[in-house]
Amino acid sequence: MELDNITNRQWGNRHALVKSQLSISDAVRVLPEERLSEGHLSEISRSRENQESYPDIDHLGAIYTLERIKGFGPMKFRAMHDAEIDPQAVIENPDLLPFSGLTGRKLRHAMKSLSIEDVNDGRNRAVDQIERARKNSASILTYGNQDYPERVYNSNNPVPVLHVRGDPEVWKDAGSVAVVGSRNTRDLYATYARQFVKIAVAKGKVIVSGFAAGADSAGHTAALEFGGRTVCVMPCGLDNVFPPENRALWKRLLSHPRAIFVSEFGFGQRASSLLLRKRNKLIVSFAQGVLVAQSAVDGGAMNAYRFGREQKKPVATFRPDGSAETSGNKVIKEDIRTGGLALDMSGNSSMPEEWLQKLY
Repeated sequence: MELDNITNRQWGNRHALVKSQLSISDAVRVLPEERLSEGHLSEISRSRENQESYPDIDHLGAIYTLERIKGFGPMKFRAMHDAEIDPQAVIENPDLLPFSGLTGRKLRHAMKSLSIEDVNDGRNRAVDQIERARKNSASILTYGNQDYPERVYNSNNPVPVLHVRGDPEVWKDAGSVAVVGSRNTRDLYATYARQFVKIAVAKGKVIVSGFAAGADSAGHTAALEFGGRTVCVMPCGLDNVFPPENRALWKRLLSHPRAIFVSEFGFGQRASSLLLRKRNKLIVSFAQGVLVAQSAVDGGAMNAYRFGREQKKPVATFRPDGSAETSGNKVIKEDIRTGGLALDMSGNSSMPEEWLQKLY
């Protein structure tokens, strides 16, 4: 197995050793550590003192390397963590993988096929992402970090790396509810969403949403206006504002101590239709229940409903009015698997309180 040119050159400059004697982990450790030794390490240490948190570079690099393998998703990472098997150790010895049968054989074969370049790319990416996190006063959380959200870890979407801007205390020791909906939510349904958020905040719930225009923005804004907390789950890297028209809200929430931004996507990543869908899955993973304020049956917010059903979480909506814009509300109202509930937001209705009380 040959070293990539950059690593080979740096190793040659510092050590007169035979390449064939190097293990994968020994060989690829040179380049990233030299980068850090040139002033970067001290800067990262100062960031730690400012309460940002970063994983060990080797550990993060190993996660990135394993993510390259087809079929190695969040559930596989959690199974390894539960078995107390470190990603670095698995790269060195694929036989440590705690998976049997055909799946285990395929994954072990893929891992044994990893090249020095694959592993080196993972470590270089780790260095890059930690540097970008530092520049954005952000943290990178992996399993075992005290700030990694327990509800996400226990979901069917325990993404192994979360990028965070804000104080993770926002999501700790509290229940949470997702409030999502169409980007073109009509005024009446936006008003319902605000009323619902006011009730949820009064019950101590954190409001989780996806920072989109319409219902999402209404949920985030109302949470802060009523003295609550909010989690903004982004479909891109946390150095990008999406959607761009929400830039003013972005600046407001970034500076607010009761708001936090989180993404499973690395710094520099742009939003896409696929990432928007994955973002909805993470929103649901954070929440005990999902409220879809308004959606057409083919609207993007219906992904949150489907993920809620997949994760066996209650999903509620507001009463449909027979229009195409609320055809998704009708589907949710009629689905007994997620509760079949359309909330009455009239002043004398206790439905919102009763539904929130049942969330666990």
